[in-house]
Amino acid sequence: MLSLKLTLLVVAAVMWLVAWQRLAWLPFTLPDSHAADLVTPPESRMPQYKPRKDSAPRARIGGQSRGAETGVPLLIALVPDHIAFTIKGDPSLCWYLSMHTTQPVTITVVDSRGIRPILEQSLPSPVRAGIHCTRPRDYGVEFKEQEAYRWFVTVVVDPDSPSQDVVAGGIIERISFDEGCALDMPCTWTACNREAIYRYSESGLWYDAIACLLELIEHDRDKNMLQRMLDHLLKQSGVYLPS
Repeated sequence: MLSLKLTLLVVAAVMWLVAWQRLAWLPFTLPDSHAADLVTPPESRMPQYKPRKDSAPRARIGGQSRGAETGVPLLIALVPDHIAFTIKGDPSLCWYLSMHTTQPVTITVVDSRGIRPILEQSLPSPVRAGIHCTRPRDYGVEFKEQEAYRWFVTVVVDPDSPSQDVVAGGIIERISFDEGCALDMPCTWTACNREAIYRYSESGLWYDAIACLLELIEHDRDKNMLQRMLDHLLKQSGVYLPS
């Protein structure tokens, strides 16, 4: 009887060892979210824009182009097609111009009353092709908290025929710093870095995320990665720049 028990114990031990060795060779898989974290290093993570108001009315005004041969550029506001937000009194309003132009270019800002512009400023000519950012504070205009503003960039094609102008713009609303903190935006520091971009975009603070990202592209050495982040962020809001 004792010999039979020992035999059974030995057989059980051998079977356990064989099963363990087989398990040791099985591929180990993480849940998708954890696997993605390991595959994608933090420095290559893409920003994710989360609008604060999904049902907000359409707000983006798109530019038009009648073809490069006419000398009329394509003008695109770097904004989503809804009211977008900032926590700054001096935000940057960013836009894209497809070609160098000597035609007059103006920036206009209208507050929620809409009686007359609070800013109507001609930009220095000529204006080069590419992305530009305009800060209304540079012209003495500071945005108020809990106030929405409509803004436009205009290429004046024919001063005697405003219908020929090329116009692009959007709507911006400034929220309070305390409200922004409640959205998990960067409250504890003011530096513009990649972590700030992630947190601004995830908090729905579109204007602050875009301005910070463009600032890094101008000064950071890793421009290719930052450019991919910009393209990713723009495409999330339906903005596609010519390649």
